[in-house]
Amino acid sequence: MKGRATLSQSGAYNQDAFRYLLETESKRSERSGHFSRILLMYSTDAHGRIVLMDSHVAKAVMAASSRSLRETDYIGWYRDGHIVGAVLTVLVQETMAQVSTHLKPRLVEIIRAELGVEETSRLQIRVCQHHELQGIESGEGTYAVN
Repeated sequence: MKGRATLSQSGAYNQDAFRYLLETESKRSERSGHFSRILLMYSTDAHGRIVLMDSHVAKAVMAASSRSLRETDYIGWYRDGHIVGAVLTVLVQETMAQVSTHLKPRLVEIIRAELGVEETSRLQIRVCQHHELQGIESGEGTYAVN
């Protein structure tokens, strides 16, 4: 990863570094038998297509992620300017269900308090496994903040 681990001003990894960490953690999880998940946050248009995230929305999403996630989790751009991602590392089976039931509502609350209901109405939050990443464009399993 030499020369690739670039952090933005927000403290998040750029797309190349984030994708590298995502692949590394996925392989580590396979070898160790631990679980990891990927948290994706993105804005959609009226037709449900992923669109460029406004910079103030991106800052609020990254700040909320930083306050809600552990220091061992990685936050960065899954797709530059469009999708903020977080690699949730070394989870045990029992805590995986808590990711959806506790983390997503907490993120919604923080982001809504920061941006308001109207600005967050098109924000989607999804927790998925590595093999599900190819399907993010389809909108399956999204969680609207409204």
